Amino acid sequence: MEVNSIADVITAMAVASLPIIITYLSKWLKGNKMAETIVSILPTLAKDAVVAMQQLGVEKAIEGEARKSHAVQLVMQSLASLGFDYTDETTLKNAIEAAYAQLKADGTLGAYPQASKTDDKQEEIAKAEAALASLKEQETTAQKQLDALKGAQN
Repeated sequence: MEVNSIADVITAMAVASLPIIITYLSKWLKGNKMAETIVSILPTLAKDAVVAMQQLGVEKAIEGEARKSHAVQLVMQSLASLGFDYTDETTLKNAIEAAYAQLKADGTLGAYPQASKTDDKQEEIAKAEAALASLKEQETTAQKQLDALKGAQN
């Protein structure tokens, strides 16, 4: 008789703890699915962010570290819009760096020639030279008018 009563107690405990175990397992599986989802979409989001920053770099000179941190922010915003509220910034930086290396290796980033600060300086120099040439032309015109007025007075 004792064997049956011990077996009954163990069975009752197992049945009573089953909902708790199922709840824990479902949370664990859900957590792993979220991690699995992040791992599966993170490379795509990182590549998109790197390409977006490269496209922005065509028009405006942006330093490398600023470009990377902005790309990390883009990925964080994308993940937040997808419902992932916690993201590790180091993981995102690593994903951005990996995407950059892969895109650079396969030549995708070569399609976006980057503006540099020297390009900006050369552009400013060209504008200043054009303004100086315009001023010299105006000076020459003014000098001719002045000479014509002096000749008319004599």
